[in-house]
Amino acid sequence: MHQKPDGDAMGSALGLFHFLKGLNHDVTVISPTNWADFLCWMPGTQEVINFEMNKEKSLKILNDAAVIFCLDFNIFHRTKHLATHLANAIAVKVLIDHHQQPDEPSFNYGISDTKKSSTCEMIYDFIIGSGNDKSINTTIATCLYTGVMTDTGS
Repeated sequence: MHQKPDGDAMGSALGLFHFLKGLNHDVTVISPTNWADFLCWMPGTQEVINFEMNKEKSLKILNDAAVIFCLDFNIFHRTKHLATHLANAIAVKVLIDHHQQPDEPSFNYGISDTKKSSTCEMIYDFIIGSGNDKSINTTIATCLYTGVMTDTGS
């Protein structure tokens, strides 16, 4: 997620986090910076690691990762001090984002669609496309709805 994450960044990261955890994957969410207090109610925020506050732990996780999902940003510099570490990580990098002009060469795989309302909408589509639609529970739906709501103003 990008620095100073908003509802879409946090919602998409946590929605995907809960989905992948439900499939028994080892998942960690790293935020480049702190997030607004109004997002702290979201299920799973207590498990998010703040890179600025836990740099050593974050770097170990990045270096050990097999896959890094890059959500709600499409160019590494939007992750502030995490940018160089992301660029140098050997893990497979997957972009899922709805902003214009992605830096496609930085990612191994990418889903970029500016017609989508939010990255949370794209995570919903990703889950449905995976054939695991029945795994969308209240926790996942809450995270994803938060991002759609905050990015569209609805």
